[in-house]
Amino acid sequence: MVVQKDKDELLVDVGGKSEGVLPFRELSLAIDPKAVQVGDTIEVMVHRIDEVDGTLFLSERRARALKTWEKVIEAHDRDEVIEATVTQVVKGGVLVDLGMRGFVPASQIRRQPVGNLDELIGQRLRLKVIDLDHKRHRVVLSQRQVLEEELQAKKNELLETLEVGQIREGVVVRLADFGAFVDLGGVDGLIHNSELSYARIKHPSEVVKIGDVVQVEIMKFDPEAKKVSLSLKHALPDPWTEHEHDLFEANHLTAQIVKVTPNYLLVEIFPGILAMVPKGEFDSSAQYSPGQSVEVTLLTINSSTRRITASIQHVADVPPEEIEELVHDLEVSGGVGTIADAVSAVSAVVPEPDAVPEPVAE
Repeated sequence: MVVQKDKDELLVDVGGKSEGVLPFRELSLAIDPKAVQVGDTIEVMVHRIDEVDGTLFLSERRARALKTWEKVIEAHDRDEVIEATVTQVVKGGVLVDLGMRGFVPASQIRRQPVGNLDELIGQRLRLKVIDLDHKRHRVVLSQRQVLEEELQAKKNELLETLEVGQIREGVVVRLADFGAFVDLGGVDGLIHNSELSYARIKHPSEVVKIGDVVQVEIMKFDPEAKKVSLSLKHALPDPWTEHEHDLFEANHLTAQIVKVTPNYLLVEIFPGILAMVPKGEFDSSAQYSPGQSVEVTLLTINSSTRRITASIQHVADVPPEEIEELVHDLEVSGGVGTIADAVSAVSAVVPEPDAVPEPVAE
């Protein structure tokens, strides 16, 4: 108990009718000398005895450090988290007040590098002991380990609840040429480019950007590999429903070529709706290239498999209903059944607008 307060020291009753001197410099940072009053109780230890007059010199900070050291050892043995306040920036990291000084390397403060360490002064850190020097009573701590363990626990909890077909909210955290990565709350999932939009895209930045909050559907989930495949298309209008009234056989549309091969062309007739133009339905001697706009006529439409065939042959002068009827007749009669055949058949029975009939001999 404090029995007297002087300019730079306290007189403390340590029991047994003995009193000792406690210099202010032997107070820890947790105690403000100005706030100490006579009658206050303070935990101290005797760290020196004057050989001449037997005066006891006391230390509160050493007593606190010794007590803290025991708690630090216990926390280390039990792998427990302890909290401490950053008090000073030193070379390679920061010092924290545990009741004794502890060192946190800069690499162990956060999962990502810390820019300005001075901003941490006064902040409370949640730490685990990663190294002890019993001889020197030195302790090295890590907050990064605490954060990584918490993240892993969060991942495991999330992985246990993920199911195919679920709708989850996530944040776009990274873009790659092949897709976008989304943080679902501890687990990253991939939205492949083909699942970002019904329309064909070259890069995910055409649809999303880093930081976007998105609603995604769980498409595939491998709990052992911890891989999650996602889709963003579920939140977008289905182009097959949106353009249903335009999807009928013999309809003339403007399309854009997206792929060229010797045997077929792949064209996009609406964003997200593709059609195949098979060999025989386009001029094989013509030069086609991706991005080129062409006029097409729809030949067959299968809504269940979402497959469409089309033709690039010119049929502008032939009414769609005649083309449809002639294609059907050719199929029934065993003909090839292409739009080119239908055009030829129509040309055989429909005279050219400027044609002049041959005179009939009398």
